Amino acid sequence: MTFEASDRNDAALFPREDSIRQGTTVRLFPHANSSSRQAQPAQRSYWLAVASAEHVRIGRQHGFMQVNHGKRAPLKRIKPGDGIVYYSPSVKMGERDGFQSFTAIGFVREGEPYLAEMGCGKAYRKDVDWLDAPEQPLRPLLGWLDFTQDKNWGYKLRFGLIEFGQSDFEFLEEILMSELEVVKQRRLQA
Repeated sequence: MTFEASDRNDAALFPREDSIRQGTTVRLFPHANSSSRQAQPAQRSYWLAVASAEHVRIGRQHGFMQVNHGKRAPLKRIKPGDGIVYYSPSVKMGERDGFQSFTAIGFVREGEPYLAEMGCGKAYRKDVDWLDAPEQPLRPLLGWLDFTQDKNWGYKLRFGLIEFGQSDFEFLEEILMSELEVVKQRRLQA
């Protein structure tokens, strides 16, 4: 910050102003306790959550997410602004119907996990702004997603919530908001 010395005498701002000639540029240094660094914006994380399509659809309809049967601890890791994608191995919980689709994508809202009533008890949730995107089967995307490059990629999903790569999130966001074949062609040309 730079000020020009004037003939004004303000001892609180310039205690030695009388010794500075009028018209001289004076540089004021920041207070010793203030930092010259600006706060860095919080780093956005991306998450892949696992739940049945039936449960994800309820969360989308009401603007929330929950993981691991309503446990609080996994939700504490998720920050406002983080991206969230849901993968649903089945339509109904516990069934083996081969559904295997991405069922929701969105961004987490401000706020801490909160306790909510469910038909079978209570569960912790976080509010999410869901994008208006259709469900997308996983199979056509297997060679396109980084997290599926490992032969045992599905094994990681047993935890119900895993950190997800930004490139995979952006790719899914792009294909869920437009046609898969158009996105694939655009990516191949890039």
